[in-house]
Amino acid sequence: MQGDFSRVTFDPAQRFSAVLSQQGRVQLDSEINEQTAILLHYVRTLAADLLGPAAYPSGAGGQSTGGFCLDTFEGDTFTVTPGRMYVDGILCECDGTDYWSQPDGFLDREREHDRLPTSPFLVYLRVWERLVTAVEAPRIREVALGLHGPDTTVRTRVVWQLCHLTLGPEPFVPDMRTAPQFLRDRINRRFRPRGLLSARVRRPQGDSTPCDLSPEAGYRGPENQLYRVEVHRGGTAETATFKWSRENGSVTLPIRAVSGSTVEVETLGRDDKLGLDIDDLVEIVDDASVCRAATDAWEEHCPRLYTVREIDHVRRTVVLDQDPGEDPYQPATGTIPGRHPLLRRWDHGAANGTNDEGTREIREAEWLPLEDGIEVRFEGDVERAPQYRRGDYWLVPVRVVTGDVEWPVGLDGRPQPKRPHGIDYHYAPLAVIEPDATAGYQMVDLRVPFPHRR
Repeated sequence: MQGDFSRVTFDPAQRFSAVLSQQGRVQLDSEINEQTAILLHYVRTLAADLLGPAAYPSGAGGQSTGGFCLDTFEGDTFTVTPGRMYVDGILCECDGTDYWSQPDGFLDREREHDRLPTSPFLVYLRVWERLVTAVEAPRIREVALGLHGPDTTVRTRVVWQLCHLTLGPEPFVPDMRTAPQFLRDRINRRFRPRGLLSARVRRPQGDSTPCDLSPEAGYRGPENQLYRVEVHRGGTAETATFKWSRENGSVTLPIRAVSGSTVEVETLGRDDKLGLDIDDLVEIVDDASVCRAATDAWEEHCPRLYTVREIDHVRRTVVLDQDPGEDPYQPATGTIPGRHPLLRRWDHGAANGTNDEGTREIREAEWLPLEDGIEVRFEGDVERAPQYRRGDYWLVPVRVVTGDVEWPVGLDGRPQPKRPHGIDYHYAPLAVIEPDATAGYQMVDLRVPFPHRR
């Protein structure tokens, strides 16, 4: 979640059941957010334990077919019925749509990967949560505080996407019992095991005496920060890249227009700390690119980052090192106002060993410096190369008072490798469609119903 947070403290392993305020104390964003996370964890775990990994209420709202039922298939598209479905306890609601018009799909009929196959295929639901700020949803902002006043809160939105998986020649007899495990196995084949990351502050080699520690031994930054280390290009360590931000990727500037390499923005930031400087690295994102990142996480190509060459504070324009329209991957990104385009700043710097796309190469089993003494280390399973999925991220809180990162350490005193803090994807099989030359097609419903009582 790329919000302006101090840190994210929820950990189900701690078994906390509530956050209780004490009188006369300072209120922190992390504590309020942890209470929300505790409640969501409880409710969704309960729903998943009662209903299973994926289920829909049969007969709810007068719909005998229930939600997300594949209704019709016309060769290049299909429709699903309105209703509800619970995937790992997460409520998904549909007003009824077809494959090409799904609200968070942003599909392209010219892309071969988006087109439905002509051989038998499995239709499934991908579910995840997306952070939405006042840039993407302007109604969040209270205009009484000013048209460009403070964005006091952000939201999370449940995103569900209708996806397809070609079955191919391997045998598969679809039914409600075997389909969920079959789908998980196929997805895990590409995205498991996930990469791991450790974080630390660099210490002097071979000297553990506190009195002899150099001033360079601890965190040297002037402020508390929440660093975000995010996978940019997915794949194995040979192909994957990463980027990082000291502000959790929350420094964003809404785009008004793009003309060549010149980008007009609504604001250049609240201050020097949360704005742009020459040589900063930025990426252009919008609703479509954010949602497409989940769909295209398996692809090796991805959009590049841009270097800021000029800034005009009067006209509120930023000149980039390249015309975004020349990017063959997403030439239209940033040019459609209805998709809420924005510039997002990253802080790893163009001069710090970046590649042609403006990111850093992932090198496993070695400590990679970020800044001010902070280092991270990627590693994976010893038996199989880890798979880095685009968009996976880790959050690293750093505090001035301790001069250190907040990161779990083992009994040996070494930082413990952790799986990504997100993005977590959830999956549910919906149906198998088998095109047939005589009957047109055959369809097998794979959804699991549960009794609905009014």
